[in-house]
Amino acid sequence: MIHAVGITAAIAVVLLFTLLPFLPGRYDSLAVPLSTVSQVFGVAGLLLVPVGGLWAASRYSRRLAGKQYGFAIAALIAASVVGAVVSLAAFVSGGLLLGVGAITLWICAVSKVRPRVRSLKSAPPRLTSAAAFYLLVVPIAVPLLQMALVPPAIERSRSRAIRNSAPLIADIEQYRAAHGRYPASLLAVWEDYWPGVIGIEKYHYEPSGEAYNLFFEQPALHFGTREFVMYNPRDQQVMTSHKQDLLRLTPQELVADQSRGHYAAHGAAHPHWKYFWFD
Repeated sequence: MIHAVGITAAIAVVLLFTLLPFLPGRYDSLAVPLSTVSQVFGVAGLLLVPVGGLWAASRYSRRLAGKQYGFAIAALIAASVVGAVVSLAAFVSGGLLLGVGAITLWICAVSKVRPRVRSLKSAPPRLTSAAAFYLLVVPIAVPLLQMALVPPAIERSRSRAIRNSAPLIADIEQYRAAHGRYPASLLAVWEDYWPGVIGIEKYHYEPSGEAYNLFFEQPALHFGTREFVMYNPRDQQVMTSHKQDLLRLTPQELVADQSRGHYAAHGAAHPHWKYFWFD
């Protein structure tokens, strides 16, 4: 029973980190890196499944029952590969501090497990270690639940940030009614309008012709993709990859699909909103 609780808790922690950027709350700069690391674990952790499966099967096989030490070594090697991949993801997505933290955490875990693994070398055949079921169940459950939960979480996150932009849009339109034009800039020290999503830092504003663009960036569904969600009251959204494009290309070139840089654009569920995917 205690190990069933432990397995459930391990799955729940990984899923919490995975979904953290899409939950309601104030912005946290660590949310996206932690989610990325958790999703990388969901993929890399599948390396543990064959070892966990064979180790769990030894419970029902006399021939395999005497190979607990071999299974433990194989599990430690496979887990070390997963730990290296996860640490690399932590370094790439969160920087040096998070990468070093992940490596340090893994070293501490290995140092704690090694004596138990060593004790299996001279131990008589016995029932399968509970570790086998952790290695089997957690790496299977995590990616399946991630695939089921992340897409709807992204949709809800996007919709929440769009809805929370209503006071800002209303104030922009009120400014236009009072001054006959949209504001030239909203650059300021303090933010007064918040997306209300942990993984979305703030709204960005820029004049665009006779209208304006209001946009935010949120974590994307696909690895290597950046998603920008944009509002334009005239549905004339344009998002460009590089500042150099804005400085060096002509207006005609900027509106050409090949110069924008995104590989997909979608209409959001709310009027005058679109989101763009950049690689």
